[in-house]
Amino acid sequence: MRTKHLIPNHAAGLTYAARDYAIRDDYGGGDGGGSDPFEGFPDAVLGLIVAKLPFRSAVAASAISRRWRGAVAAAPALDIDFAVAFPEAPRRRAAFAAAATAALAPRSAPPPPHPLRRLRLALEGLFDQAFAASAADHLASWLAAAAARGVERLEIRLPRSRLAVLPPSLLACTGLTSLTLRLDHYALPLPSLTPLTRLSRLHLASVSLKGDDDFFGDLFSHCTELRYLILEQCRISALRLAGPSRLCSLAITDCTWTEQSSLALFEMPELRTLRYSGAMATRHIIDGEVSLDEVLLAIEKPQVKPREATLRELIALVGNVRSLLLSPWCIEQFEEWWKVRLDRVRQLSCIIERREEGALSIAPLLSNCPNVEELRVSVVPSQGKRRRCSDGECHGVLCSKGVAVKHLKGVRMKYIDESKSGLELVKLLLKNAPQLETMNIVPSMDGLEQAKFRRRVLKFRKSSRNASIQFCTAG
Repeated sequence: MRTKHLIPNHAAGLTYAARDYAIRDDYGGGDGGGSDPFEGFPDAVLGLIVAKLPFRSAVAASAISRRWRGAVAAAPALDIDFAVAFPEAPRRRAAFAAAATAALAPRSAPPPPHPLRRLRLALEGLFDQAFAASAADHLASWLAAAAARGVERLEIRLPRSRLAVLPPSLLACTGLTSLTLRLDHYALPLPSLTPLTRLSRLHLASVSLKGDDDFFGDLFSHCTELRYLILEQCRISALRLAGPSRLCSLAITDCTWTEQSSLALFEMPELRTLRYSGAMATRHIIDGEVSLDEVLLAIEKPQVKPREATLRELIALVGNVRSLLLSPWCIEQFEEWWKVRLDRVRQLSCIIERREEGALSIAPLLSNCPNVEELRVSVVPSQGKRRRCSDGECHGVLCSKGVAVKHLKGVRMKYIDESKSGLELVKLLLKNAPQLETMNIVPSMDGLEQAKFRRRVLKFRKSSRNASIQFCTAG
């Protein structure tokens, strides 16, 4: 087994190997003599080696020699993927569970147990009928052993099963700083995480949040170090986040909302980043001082047109941000609310749809961001109906007049085509950006069409003498 390339500290590995061979030379074993070359390696180095391996390979490495048997228990990181690590044979499954228990169990005698920095438990297949009787006990013992070794970062993936329940030993992991729970159709309410006072990052995926309990209220009142909250593909009826809290980043990704849902933020003075994608809530309530610096609004077009008050509340979230990313549907809403001023925006990223005037659809948005310094535009295919502009206007805002981006310095455009809309946007930026320094363009065509597009762009008049136009062939 070749392990030299797996040792993070090559110098330390060579030192231990040289010492081992020097000892063998002193005792007349310079010819190899069948001794183990890893005999001189300490447990910490062997633990770093097996931490780089899949858990099945790490367990197999423990069978190489007696010296490797304690290497898995010394690993600072373990990735136990139950569905991948072994065949479906029940005996193999039982042996694997025993190996995982031995790897996580702390030492009972000195020296003290090696700390466990990161543990991932992907338990698809653990709760099958042939093994379900002892699966819950194994999970409880693994988490208890991980708590004894002071686990800091923990990820648990539970499959859909009535027996897949979060054990109370999870709350014994009081040293956790990061916790990820991926629960597939978990029917029971989440346990209170108040004992995890050192928690800094919480990631909940596929969890039902009904809003009738005070889960987040208890969380923020006890876990005062919580800084990052991620909700992914959750089923939400009401989300109420009330401080005072040190939360600085909130991500709501691809969640589903009920018809009368709400997102409420109260007393979040340190909240700076908001990532909001997929569907959106019916109401948005912001109370207290919220000063966002970075906002990602990748909201999809809803089937039913939202109320005007909902759109007003949504746009109010981004009134004072510095970095803003918008999806095509959000850009359309800013076109309707073109009087909204976004004076603090310095970095603007737009995802637009490829259609007749798709590129020019961001012209009203640029007129609302007079101080933008960096612009990124990415074009995606669209099957939607084409809209048409008339008399050089697009939704009441002139495409070539009234757009002054005096502070714009950098532009990156991906998959811009040779359509009238794409060329007009390039011409608009070159003409109205006197401080432009670089413009990187990734055309969507190849060969002769790309060369033709390049020649037409280079003929456009530039208001900045130092502007450099660069063409790339890949994003």
